[in-house]
Amino acid sequence: MNEIYLKSKRAIRFLFYKHLSIDEQLVISNTLKNNQLIKQYWLLNKADRHHSIEVMNRTLRFSDDLELLQLSLLHDIGKNTGHYSWLLRILSDLKIVSSYKSKKYLDHELIGLEVLSQIGDIDSLVDQYKKNLLQNKHQILDKTDY
Repeated sequence: MNEIYLKSKRAIRFLFYKHLSIDEQLVISNTLKNNQLIKQYWLLNKADRHHSIEVMNRTLRFSDDLELLQLSLLHDIGKNTGHYSWLLRILSDLKIVSSYKSKKYLDHELIGLEVLSQIGDIDSLVDQYKKNLLQNKHQILDKTDY
């Protein structure tokens, strides 16, 4: 029941996200510090960009580690490979639908790893992505992802 509440809350917020402020945009650029990472961030749809900066702000309560903050901003970049409506996201997360598109959405973290792996000179961040997002997500990012 808690999961349905959280997904519904996120879906409602999804409808009301506005553009990020100049200050938020500067924080994003200063945190990512790499043009290719910044590009990947801006490929996210408006709601995912807003969500990611919210996750980064909540992550700051636990840690000021730069790579973890970068992961907070980039944790959804695997969603760049398709357009996923808020309804598909909820139904997929709740396992109500299981279409190809739904499966791709649910695999967005693995797809994100592939995207990051194709960017050169960020091996440490790729390792952190594997460790903190894919293997140990529940330690920090899971606490901040809603």
